[in-house]
Amino acid sequence: MKKNIFSAILLLSAFVTPLTGHTASYDILVGAAGERLTTGFFAHGSLPPGTGFADDFLSGLHLYPVNFGDFGGGPLATNDPGFRSLAGTLLPGTIISVQGTGNLEYWTPENQTWTTPSSGELIRVYGAVPTDIALAYTFCQSGGLLCDPALAAQYPFYAQGTVFSANGIVGPNPTIIDNTDTQGALHAHLDWFIENSGAAPATGAYLLTFALMADEYLASDPIKVLFNYGLTDAQYQIAFDSRIAPIPEPSAAALMLAGLTLLTFWYRRRRAFT
Repeated sequence: MKKNIFSAILLLSAFVTPLTGHTASYDILVGAAGERLTTGFFAHGSLPPGTGFADDFLSGLHLYPVNFGDFGGGPLATNDPGFRSLAGTLLPGTIISVQGTGNLEYWTPENQTWTTPSSGELIRVYGAVPTDIALAYTFCQSGGLLCDPALAAQYPFYAQGTVFSANGIVGPNPTIIDNTDTQGALHAHLDWFIENSGAAPATGAYLLTFALMADEYLASDPIKVLFNYGLTDAQYQIAFDSRIAPIPEPSAAALMLAGLTLLTFWYRRRRAFT
């Protein structure tokens, strides 16, 4: 993507919500190591569940906790996590985008296991629209002389947002977040919504994966975001902990117990012999 055709214009002004409504939020700290983007943690407000930020033990990727319903958009919406880079970290005017990967995962509170959403749940995110497409659409809507029908026709593709589901990702991918200012700094939020066209979304934890991209840099390593929808604090703690600490399978636990038993028996025999 060419940075001169993109803007930080948010898709729909109705989705923009002031940050002052947040009591706790967790930003993805965007940096660079040489030519590659990097990610870290930046907290403002209270800390995440448990002892703080952590990595997903299955993949080794950074894990960010998020709650739906944490701001004025209602119980099905959030604009966390935020994206932040500090002054002097990145090149001025760098356009940062989200590149989604993989499928949406789901943790069910009934049996506390990970699977994929089976009832049609999805997570939709709205990003910015390329400048030329947004302007062409505006001109065509008003009947302006600068109307470009071919460009304007692309607007609905961006207007629908990007969807993460059990079947993968549909829509603009990468999704534009914003561009850094003249000092290379950035603080921006996207609007995320949980949906189910047939019924209310199932209560649980929803996990998705994405990397950060920019023309001037190589893509970051992927990261994971764990969304809480309707779980109690205790339930979400269990879901979060299940990603940061492996739970032995019954067979593995049995082998471990057997091994400890044999080791104890051998040690006692050795002491008796000595």
